[in-house]
Amino acid sequence: MKSLPFFKGLSWLLLLNLLIKPVWIFFIDRQVQVHAGNAAYGRYFALLNLSYVLYFLADAGLSNMLNQRIAHRHGVNLRQLLGIKLMLLLVFGIATFFVAWLTHVQQYEMLFYVVLIQALTSLFIFLRSIITAHQYFTLDAFFSVIDKSLMILICGTLLYTSLFGGLDLLLFLQIQCCCTAAAVALAAWQINERSLISGGTRETSGRIVQLVLPFALIILLMSTHYRLDGFLLERLHPQGDLEAGLYASAYRLLDAGNMAGYLAASFLVPFIARHRTDKALTGQAVLQLRHGLLFIAIATVSFTLVFATWIQQALYHTADARHTLIIRTCIAALPAYYLVHIYGSVLTAMGRFRSFITLLTVSVIINLVLNLVLIPGYGALGCCLAALASQYFCGLSTYIVATRSEGLPFGARSNIAYLALAAGLTLFFWGSSKVISHVWIILALFAAAILIVLATQADRIKIYFRSFR
Repeated sequence: MKSLPFFKGLSWLLLLNLLIKPVWIFFIDRQVQVHAGNAAYGRYFALLNLSYVLYFLADAGLSNMLNQRIAHRHGVNLRQLLGIKLMLLLVFGIATFFVAWLTHVQQYEMLFYVVLIQALTSLFIFLRSIITAHQYFTLDAFFSVIDKSLMILICGTLLYTSLFGGLDLLLFLQIQCCCTAAAVALAAWQINERSLISGGTRETSGRIVQLVLPFALIILLMSTHYRLDGFLLERLHPQGDLEAGLYASAYRLLDAGNMAGYLAASFLVPFIARHRTDKALTGQAVLQLRHGLLFIAIATVSFTLVFATWIQQALYHTADARHTLIIRTCIAALPAYYLVHIYGSVLTAMGRFRSFITLLTVSVIINLVLNLVLIPGYGALGCCLAALASQYFCGLSTYIVATRSEGLPFGARSNIAYLALAAGLTLFFWGSSKVISHVWIILALFAAAILIVLATQADRIKIYFRSFR
């Protein structure tokens, strides 16, 4: 089965990240915010979002272009592209500090470390794209958690023991720089060991711009769509730093849930690009991935709608009703994020750049207008409402365009099943909360039910969903 290496590598990717990333998000990053306070962390969150908006300058689509062309078995000169990559990282750093100066940012020391981390992360992703393009999916799965594993070991020791003193925001960023640099060195060593760098024909500057421009536009639009709101919130609201801190606390949960979609997309693009002529194979992979990811999204949203107060108290030790509403509204966008990851990957892998860029542009305009209107009066909640509108527009439109343009299974009947699943799970969690007082017991029962169904009804479920075309 040609899709077996893809799903095997994807399984390792998801398993390792489900083991490591939640620990990083909830026991390290969250604890740093609790120690620093919402206002201080909100200022850091705003700088981080600014760097994400300008992140396209650090790569300009090189990694995605490289991934797609190697997967297509097209020759590329990696040494030439690496030189261009280093130049782009310098441009990214200069541009970020220039925009910070224009917008009167004061925390330049913190911004320096944020920019350095983003530059190292971009270089790490560039090296990993070489690995995934050569279909080394399992190896890339291990690289996807190496930097966070190191961070957990070091920062966990500082946060939860008294051996080396405390951990403030600046030290947190300095440690992150060192761990990301170590991950870059390990990836470069593996690429050299496996002789993955080949000397292809050097391209002219005009040809390289032509190749990377669509990818650069996609990265710019997606980073603007996902991250500009956090920076605007800190700049436009009267209590911007505090509101940004509240939004960061909810966005952290969305980011954790979005991890599965982002990782799946990183595998889906090279897989579809390599097998683009086999419509049956790619259609099956996309449909099965959609079923799996939307089940995760629906279960996450249903649980959060019922237990948002418990989540807030467990993670942030507060019981503010507005904070609870922000968490519920933010997480509700998760299914749309997954649709964008799946069908945006299809459009990218198939070279449907114009369609995807058009949809992203309209989504960014919707998001920007709504944020400018809603942030001054509603703060973090306004960001969540703007994201709901723009993300669902983007997710549904990419789903429709990709299925029609590539002849993929539309799965109209499965959409009804998704709605029924959402209603059933919400009812299950709500009913359980009335009978069982301990949320962890409810979660254990839910997990046990899922395992029993998978163990006893796996074949029937597979046949059932395959009929949804």
